[in-house]
Order: sequence, then C-alpha cells, then structure tokens
Amino acid sequence: MLSPAEFENLTAGILFRDELQVVSAPSPKKLAPYGISLLGEINTEQHFADSRVVVLYNPDGDPAWNSTARVIIFLKAEIESELADDPLILHIAWQWLEEALAKFNAKTQELSGTVTRTSAKGFGAIDEQSPSTIEIRASWSPVDTGHLEQHIRAWGELVCVAAGIDPEGVNSLHRNTHR
Repeated sequence: MLSPAEFENLTAGILFRDELQVVSAPSPKKLAPYGISLLGEINTEQHFADSRVVVLYNPDGDPAWNSTARVIIFLKAEIESELADDPLILHIAWQWLEEALAKFNAKTQELSGTVTRTSAKGFGAIDEQSPSTIEIRASWSPVDTGHLEQHIRAWGELVCVAAGIDPEGVNSLHRNTHR
C-alpha cells in the first residue's frame, strides 16, 4: 500500500513534454485525506489547451471509488473547425483519453466522463469565427495505486494530443508554399 508520504512525493520525478507547462495547485480538502492537484497549459501560436488533474488518496479506501485512489481530470482545448464538425469527434476525444492511459499502462476501473464540443460564430462587428473547443471531463480509479504516476503522465499526454501537438519523435509534414 502507498504511504501518505509516498503519495505526497508522487509528482517529484515526473517529467512532462516541454510544450506543457505544469504547476501545482491546491487540491480539494473535503473529498479525501490526501490530494494532489496539477494545472497544465499549452499556449503557443498554433496550440492551446488548459487542464487540471486531481489525484485523491484515502488509505482506508472509498466504496464509491472501489479503490484507495481516484483520478479526476478536466481538459479544454482549441481544435480546428473541421475537426469540431466531424460527427465522431466526441468518440475520438474519448479515444485520446483511452490511448493515453494505455500508452502509460495506467490501468483503470470505474472510468466515466463526458466529452463536449463547442463552436461559436460571431456576427456584425465581430464577424469572425471563434475557435472551436473540446472539453473532456473524466474520472477513474487506478487499479494499481502503487503506480499513480502513470496516470499523471497519461493526463499530460492527453493534454498534448488534445491540443494537436504531434507525438514525440513525429514531425508534421507541411506543404511547401514557396515556389
């Protein structure tokens, strides 16, 4: 079983991609005896995502979690309007979460959540398309609380994917417009 001291030091060795800026934030105090909360943001000319992950820990367990830990995420990312118009985008975004968890072998139980897509169109003096966004809200109980860092790494990966950042080691091909 994970000790409270080990839980408190959970994020010490986690490295995130350079594009993702991560800071600690206060965690909810009433939901569990121990908690870690991180805010993550990607804010470049081409990519934007804002996210939070909360990891709750109760050494005595919580019947509602079916575990001693619970991970909760919220993510909002700007997406291209063509992607927002795709009728499958809600399923695709949920698949991003599942793939990020699988990539880091972060096994879950009680996985649930929602995916929301928003688009806006300005009229008159503000006649320009506002960015489309996707929001992912999810929570789950880790199967193995001895490896909670895998779940935090998966969250970091999800933020990057939702923002449209290429996977590490992959370069986008851009059409050469100079002739």
